[in-house]
Amino acid sequence: MPEPMSDAELDGLSKEVVDWYIRWNPSFATHAGIHEYDHLMPRATYEAELEERSHVKGFLHRLEGIDRKTLSPSRRVDHGVLRNSFRLWLFESEELGIWQAMPNAATGIGDSLFPLFMREFAPLPQRLESISARLEKAPAFLEESKGRIRSPVKLWSEIGLESAQRLPGFLRAIEGAGSGVLAGPDRARLAEAVAKANNALQAYAGWIEKQVLPQAEERIGIGATKFRKLVRLRELGRTVEEIYAVGKKYLRESKRALSRIAGEIRRGASVEAAKEIVKSDHPARFEEALAYTAKAMADAKAFIREHDLATIPPNEELRVIETPTYLRHIIPFAAYNSPARFEPRKQGFYMVTPVEDKPEMLREHSYAGTRNTAVHEGYPGHHLQLSCASLNPSYARILVGATETIEGWAHYCEDMMKQAGFSADPKTKFVQLLDQIWRACRIVIDVDLHMGRMSFDEAVDLLAGEAGMERAGAIAEVKRYTYSPAYQLSYLLGKHLISELRTDVRRDLGKAYTDKFFHDTILYAGSLPMKYMREIFAHKTKELRRLHNAGV
Repeated sequence: MPEPMSDAELDGLSKEVVDWYIRWNPSFATHAGIHEYDHLMPRATYEAELEERSHVKGFLHRLEGIDRKTLSPSRRVDHGVLRNSFRLWLFESEELGIWQAMPNAATGIGDSLFPLFMREFAPLPQRLESISARLEKAPAFLEESKGRIRSPVKLWSEIGLESAQRLPGFLRAIEGAGSGVLAGPDRARLAEAVAKANNALQAYAGWIEKQVLPQAEERIGIGATKFRKLVRLRELGRTVEEIYAVGKKYLRESKRALSRIAGEIRRGASVEAAKEIVKSDHPARFEEALAYTAKAMADAKAFIREHDLATIPPNEELRVIETPTYLRHIIPFAAYNSPARFEPRKQGFYMVTPVEDKPEMLREHSYAGTRNTAVHEGYPGHHLQLSCASLNPSYARILVGATETIEGWAHYCEDMMKQAGFSADPKTKFVQLLDQIWRACRIVIDVDLHMGRMSFDEAVDLLAGEAGMERAGAIAEVKRYTYSPAYQLSYLLGKHLISELRTDVRRDLGKAYTDKFFHDTILYAGSLPMKYMREIFAHKTKELRRLHNAGV
């Protein structure tokens, strides 16, 4: 049966949007695995933001001219996720306006350089050549960006200042990495580019201190009206009040469960005593911790295959490595770097930072914590999900990365794997519950902070008191929450929505249901908002029932 003509029209528009954005934003191109523009930086002027907004409005207008009812089921999903993406894009530009309130050009430079270091898509000297070219454009990028700041917010300006002051440390590390692999002229070019970028960053930091901060507004959060609209545009299927109730429920239930599990770890143990037992159970040396991390990742992957829980693609690979020296100052513990959409080899890296002169950091590598990490970050969590999502051929889904699906999936997998029998010991469950309490706190803070019901200090106190977070870490967390509204609530809410969807699909399919069907459908659909995941499942379950009734 031929595809509807409107399918081809939608496919053409989707590809046009992605092709435009790859040219428009070289940093995005690098992240996506297109390396033709690795030597370029995006435009950073006020006018560039308005031009980008105009392009998106034009794309949305054309999209709305395509009747969704005339599309095939798969393209109806593509239409929905494109519309979702465009509407959020415009809301963030026109109404949130954080780009006018936060001088974050230093972060933009760091983000443009980071994947060039991290990914092994080319030899390091070749990647350093692109880095040199981007650094040469950094002073102009910083200068251009100043014209964007029309309504600065004090806290966000302080964050921008801190980023500008810290980035030179990364640039020194880049220069150090180049000294061992670059020939004389290339090494000299990199050194000169770093020096000029550092001078420009110093001037930029001075501009924030002397001109931006004195006129900055004292404000926390985006306000109730904008927050409610943002939640509606995210198409989460829940009101702000319903999301808040989910956070409160999980916080209450997780705390009770944590006390119960503490008693399973040692009879009569308090939560604090159990936490000490769990954290004290760790490898004696970092080398052993690194090897155990790799083993836990491999064990989780093997468990998925043995229990037929999901289809693992043949071209994926997850490497567990020591964090390279030049990145250790910005990755104090560990970090995951996902595969690129347009690179055929789906290679992810899980980097673990050596403890060096801080042996107490081995407590962060407890056996239980590492087993939980293997599921969340590796298999079937982030690495498997992002590898599979990048294989979906739809161009419409390239620009979509729903947090409730990406983070919600990884969080869901922690429970699912334990239910299936992987690492179901009480210590691992204890670690998981600690993280769940933290994510429940995130929902409460995200809502209360942006609705104007909680101060910055109260949010820090909640993380320190309920999630047991060190105060310095809690402050850093809440700073990020203030400029990423409705993001933090997506972690636990996503898990909740996926669990609900699983229950519904199992009920609809009855004996025909398998976990592998459910998991593969989510994994290979792309990182879509859950509303559109439900549409995909509705179509698939209808087809499966039709085939079953036909005796196929």
